[in-house]
Amino acid sequence: MGGENPLEMAGRDEMPRNMRKKRIKKAKVSALTRISFLPSVFTMLNLFLGYQALIHVVGAKRNFKLAIYYITASVIMDGFDGTIARLTKTESNFGMQLDSLVDAVTFGLVTAMLAYKWGFQVGYAQAGSIVSFVFLSAGLIRLARFNVFKEAQVMPANTFIGLPIPVGALAVCSVVLIFDDRPPPAGSVGLLLFSFYVLLVSLLMISNIKYRTVKNLAHRESLKTLFLLALVVSSLIIFPDSTIPLLTFSYMISPLLFFLFSRRSPGAEKKAEPASEEQSEA
Repeated sequence: MGGENPLEMAGRDEMPRNMRKKRIKKAKVSALTRISFLPSVFTMLNLFLGYQALIHVVGAKRNFKLAIYYITASVIMDGFDGTIARLTKTESNFGMQLDSLVDAVTFGLVTAMLAYKWGFQVGYAQAGSIVSFVFLSAGLIRLARFNVFKEAQVMPANTFIGLPIPVGALAVCSVVLIFDDRPPPAGSVGLLLFSFYVLLVSLLMISNIKYRTVKNLAHRESLKTLFLLALVVSSLIIFPDSTIPLLTFSYMISPLLFFLFSRRSPGAEKKAEPASEEQSEA
């Protein structure tokens, strides 16, 4: 009568005897949470720079241009941690998840707040909050999809599906640099164009457009890569306000350029014909 089910009482004497024979294998927590020190240092530097950028976006003394410089430095740190992990063969699932969480803060949340505070500080705050939230949502979806593709190993090593979120963040920052920290006036066409531009960047991040990576470039042509890297770094230091938009917009339209170049290249058609013949013979 004590409110207990008779069926439960009948099974209590037999279940422990059967369960004693089975041992549940526990996963080693130390193996699942293994942290690689050097790549994690750059990941934490990425988070610190993003945190500093957020302070300059929402703080009492706003400085959007300095916040953009911090975000740009975060992009560089984000490239270093993955490269170092591959070179030292210390890649881990924990490091990938930590890097994605940091990217969600630095390039997702901080950039969304930058778009909201800069573009809609003179009016239309409700519309600005929606546009900024769409960018944040698209960035998080982009990161989650990247992790799923990487774990399933269905994505080539030299290809990104959709615009990477660091480039999406720089795409928003580039507009601020082009307009020299002057937001579009309320009710103007510029404000409407900025809203559509942020939505376009959000759409590119969750699209199926393929973007090339530069992971294998250093192994093929090391001298040219070092020269190009030195040129980019020096340009970023001397002319950051023009170099950041130029590099960002060039990468954003790179799939279109690759498509047009591959169609107009005379050697591409000649290489494609023997391949098709071999496939037909097979």
